[in-house]
Amino acid sequence: MKLTNFLRPTDWSKLSATGSILSYELRKNIVFSQILILSMVGLFIHLIADSIRGDFGIVGVVVLTMLVTGYTYYLNEQQKHKKARTFFFISINIIFFVLASWVPRECAVNILFIALMGIALVAHPYREQKLAIMYVSLSLLAIIVLEVTSYQPLGNSFKLLEHSTLFNSIINIVSAIVILSICLLFSIRLNHRAEVLLLKRENQLLKTNEKLDRILYSASHDLRAPLHSIKGLMNLAAMEAQSDNIKYYFSLADERIAKLDRFIVDILEFSRSTKNQLAMEQVSIREMVNEIADALKYMDGASRIQLIREFGDIDFVTTDRRAVSVILTNLVSNSVKYHNYQQDNLWIKIMIARAEDKVCISVSDNGMGIPKEQQDKVFDMFFRATDQANGSGLGLFIVKEMVDQLNGNISLHSEFGSGSEFSFCIPQEENDRVLA
Repeated sequence: MKLTNFLRPTDWSKLSATGSILSYELRKNIVFSQILILSMVGLFIHLIADSIRGDFGIVGVVVLTMLVTGYTYYLNEQQKHKKARTFFFISINIIFFVLASWVPRECAVNILFIALMGIALVAHPYREQKLAIMYVSLSLLAIIVLEVTSYQPLGNSFKLLEHSTLFNSIINIVSAIVILSICLLFSIRLNHRAEVLLLKRENQLLKTNEKLDRILYSASHDLRAPLHSIKGLMNLAAMEAQSDNIKYYFSLADERIAKLDRFIVDILEFSRSTKNQLAMEQVSIREMVNEIADALKYMDGASRIQLIREFGDIDFVTTDRRAVSVILTNLVSNSVKYHNYQQDNLWIKIMIARAEDKVCISVSDNGMGIPKEQQDKVFDMFFRATDQANGSGLGLFIVKEMVDQLNGNISLHSEFGSGSEFSFCIPQEENDRVLA
């Protein structure tokens, strides 16, 4: 093993062979195996030193600790991770507690509990953070009990060592510092790998999105161009046709082509809505509504509908011009398309009101309305509320996406046969700060 690869999570553990991608939790388990092996190395050095010095009572405790550590490593490598951690932290806390009771306080066994806390925090994945806190609390409780009882919680009738030596203190302090340093290094490297992996995946997503954008643009152009050509040729053929039936068939085909073209436009609009960054500015709602009314006045039936504007003294709002334009255009065009043309006095009303730090805009009509059982689905992708719907089913879905991007909310109130009201509110105070 190369020294430069010493701290790799894949060293000294076969867990890395369980999957092609090392997840965060799997890396934590691998790190735990590494810490256990490093602890075994330290314990072995401790065993040799104590054997040479003739501290055979301490040797027995070290051997027991090595057995616990070795069995924990075995459980962890068998993918019994939770069982391994539970066995290790309970057993080692008990061993250290008893050892601290049987040796002089000056041996600094208490500092080993701090090292154990570090291992508990590093070895547990996020979803087991409560267990990590529990084991840290267990070690902390052991230290408190030892301090309160002057390191004699089991009495002073039995001692493994009568007198502490500088060697005992140094080796425990050094062991704790080394373990804590290794835990810190592993934690830093683990976080670094997670950041690198996150950046790598983010770059991959950006590249994939760019490719999809190019494909979408190319596909939409390749689809719309022949549609327009076919539409033009059909118009010419209809002008030359003598039979009324042929003209009727051409008009039906023309409607289908127009429907397909609108679907492609909606797909493009949805793609743009998910990619564009918001550009906050002062937007005149009055001017925007006038522009939308001019753009939609040639829709079938639009000339029969009265557009009512109730703006009060509100005109300019701080928002993204394109987003609000898309929202209002979709809502107003839906009101035109699904109005009740069997009645008189057709109207669409646009209202604006301020509510604390928000501006609320509503679009209502006295059209067909939406059945109650369908109202929860109107913002779903590709959902059509009526059999008369000839759109793509993306309009209200795009509206909801745009409102969400503006950190706003949208609601629907509708009675079937009486009409509908869509109301959306967008924050102003936050947008004013962005503009400033």
